[in-house]
Amino acid sequence: MKRFSPTLWLVVLVAVLSSSFLMPRVFANDVPEEIKTISEYSILWGDPSGGIVDVSAALPERWRKVKSGEPFPDKPEHTSSVWVKFQLPAHLPKDYGIYIQDIRTQKLKVYIGAHLIRESRYDFPYDAQRSLFPISSVESGETVYLKLESTMDRLSIYPTIRIDQYSILMRSYVLQDLQNIILGSAFLFIALIMLIGSIFLKRGQLQSWMLISVLSLSVGIIFITYSPFVYANFTSYGGLFINLFDVALNVFLPALTWSFEQIFDNGKFK
Repeated sequence: MKRFSPTLWLVVLVAVLSSSFLMPRVFANDVPEEIKTISEYSILWGDPSGGIVDVSAALPERWRKVKSGEPFPDKPEHTSSVWVKFQLPAHLPKDYGIYIQDIRTQKLKVYIGAHLIRESRYDFPYDAQRSLFPISSVESGETVYLKLESTMDRLSIYPTIRIDQYSILMRSYVLQDLQNIILGSAFLFIALIMLIGSIFLKRGQLQSWMLISVLSLSVGIIFITYSPFVYANFTSYGGLFINLFDVALNVFLPALTWSFEQIFDNGKFK
């Protein structure tokens, strides 16, 4: 045990963190190069009192067109909702779907025509969502309406609206945050093993060992609770995830500073 100094554990921690920035490139190679997208959509700020009926009947002059890939227009002051609409292709194959990678909203409603097909609601201060839902050939040429509503500062979709086979989109949806979940779980496992191993350490080694385990535990929680995937699939625990993220972040920064102080405190240039 004496051979594994705190400096070595800190180097391992930094190396694993650095590798996380390279992992998305690996997963990006699995995504097909030819991606079908909606070339243009329209937005309407505010929420008409008649809901989807008034929105679908709104004059074309009230809608603002946005090209795919362009920055989403800035939210006007005192506005908490926006409607987005776009047209589906005239001919849709079977087993297709729509995937929006990044939606900044707390409440999301998805309509095809006048029918509500999906609704998600975050009752906690978090607004990063992504949406994936299937469409069929029967809905070819229909108009899709998205209602975004939030009490926070952001209301937008980014960067594009993809239409492709549902299985391909599902793969992208899952892999989008998989690296964060894997890294977070790995750090939690390391922290658990180190806490168990600390039982067999001498008193002089216990302090540095516990410090590294706390760092691993907080990093693991940060990776997992930062991912939109857990909020989308475990919405009822969203408030808990937010609190865990705040606690882990407030523990990690002082613990990392203390770790550096312990390493260099007795050195020549302390």
